Amino acid sequence: MPENTSNGVAIGSLQRAEGELEGIDRARVGPGGVPDPELVERPRRRRFSAEYKLAILREVDACAKPGDVGALLRREGLYSSLLTEWRRQRERGALQALDRPRGRPKVDPRDAQLAALRRRLLRGVP
Repeated sequence: MPENTSNGVAIGSLQRAEGELEGIDRARVGPGGVPDPELVERPRRRRFSAEYKLAILREVDACAKPGDVGALLRREGLYSSLLTEWRRQRERGALQALDRPRGRPKVDPRDAQLAALRRRLLRGVP
């Protein structure tokens, strides 16, 4: 059974957005729990998981009354342009591609060993 998040959306244990601050940043708190005024808070770009995007799109698709989508966007702190972009991604099938880890795929250890042996063979080293 999905648990409710602090903002009331039942989407399991999903985070709202990676990089979104929850309360005061612990590294910037001075003695007595007061934020250090000398440090300037740098904004962080929010990142949304594909799972979160799909959950929001399902919830938007289920909205029936006028104003429901706007209320959902306000509650989640999202912009309507994000919905447009996420819908396009869903139509292209790009959201499933986002679940894959970024970067190059891991090299099979056997392939790495074969490549090393081939290099040694080309150099003439036994």
